[in-house]
Amino acid sequence: MNFIEEVIQSIGENEFLSGHGFRAVLFERAGYFQAIKCIREYRPEEIIFCSKHGEIRVLGENLYIKKYCAGDVVVCGKITALERY
Repeated sequence: MNFIEEVIQSIGENEFLSGHGFRAVLFERAGYFQAIKCIREYRPEEIIFCSKHGEIRVLGENLYIKKYCAGDVVVCGKITALERY
């Protein structure tokens, strides 16, 4: 079990998504994303990330990026939806 899986198990997640070259864990007021190559769009109501196999669209309210380092991203705010395309 890697570090993020241990954290998820210890605090409990709302939703865990994997596939299309990325992983995401959604909490009540934040989201953790792995394997992100770049940020294509960044607005308070929408953030679009590029991953190895496509794009991830994060929709919500008052979204902001708290951490972006080595392919790991933490998004804070009220996340209402995720879309892959």
